[in-house]
Amino acid sequence: MSVMQVRGLDRAPERVLIIKPSALGDVVTALPVLRGLKRSFPAAHVSWLVNTECSALLAGDADLDEIVPFERRRLGRAWRSPGAAAALAGLVKRLRRARYDWVIDLQGLFRSGFFARASAAPVRAGFANAREGAWMFYTHKLTPAAEHTVDRNIELAAMLGLDCRRADMTLAVSPEGKAFADAFRARPEVAGRPLVAMVPPTRWTTKLYPRRHWRALAGLLSGRAALAVVGTGADAELCAAVAEAGGPAAVSLAGQTNIPQMAGLLAAADCVVCCDSAAMHIAQAVGTDVVALIGPTRPERTGPVLGGRCIEAAVPCRGCLRRRCRHITCMQQIDPARVAGAVQESLGHRRPA
Repeated sequence: MSVMQVRGLDRAPERVLIIKPSALGDVVTALPVLRGLKRSFPAAHVSWLVNTECSALLAGDADLDEIVPFERRRLGRAWRSPGAAAALAGLVKRLRRARYDWVIDLQGLFRSGFFARASAAPVRAGFANAREGAWMFYTHKLTPAAEHTVDRNIELAAMLGLDCRRADMTLAVSPEGKAFADAFRARPEVAGRPLVAMVPPTRWTTKLYPRRHWRALAGLLSGRAALAVVGTGADAELCAAVAEAGGPAAVSLAGQTNIPQMAGLLAAADCVVCCDSAAMHIAQAVGTDVVALIGPTRPERTGPVLGGRCIEAAVPCRGCLRRRCRHITCMQQIDPARVAGAVQESLGHRRPA
């Protein structure tokens, strides 16, 4: 599809803004749009409006010319804080002064649509079914037919004439991330062993794999691989319990990695085991095989798109998309032995050192 086939797109854009502030995994699934923009319009100046806590993931990206930081927590107080109101006005002024030719809103919420409109760009594209009335702010309301989040982003971009592909969901590891991973792999308890990164946390309670299952999995993998158990500081107790079950070659890194370091560690791993979370998407984007434990979400919508393995329990309520559940049978019924088998299969096909 050429640029000329879509109403109003009669010339190549010189300045483009992508709006996808969060969450971390969703930013990764939007990367094909960035890659497609630079492939289709290599001379274009491309900016990305992103939450400050996610911006480290994009810092230094070769295809991105500018990060526009969005301080969501601060700006959310604009209605009651003069300082926050001034910061919001400053962001709006920055967007207007940038004189973007295109704005592509991949978030589809009122605030992202508002920022698209505030830019005054002549082309403001987004999903026709965007929530909270965001579609009202677009000049181009597009309706991709694809089901998966990655494919929806790609199809929307294709409607704008961009050449995007699943394989464009790539993330370069920063020097900081590589140095952290190299240092970890050089530790005596890790060196010379296959490395499995285990990432227990996820945002939805219903997507959590039970602690006892994580511990059982760590025990099954003990002696077969070194284990890096990754999480935030808030996950320290959980990660420590999982690492304890994995023996001397299991290390809890809860609270010890920032975003670039986590990406570096996942890139250095031979396999990543996680729930439906940002780690699943980051692992794929850095080229590491993933074993994803899926319950209330649906692989056809948010699962791995670049290979990997999805493990689901055969229960009729799986894929319910509920954030609250009394029993969470879908995750409870995933057998740790089955997960360990998938990890062993992955390690059997791991990349050469």
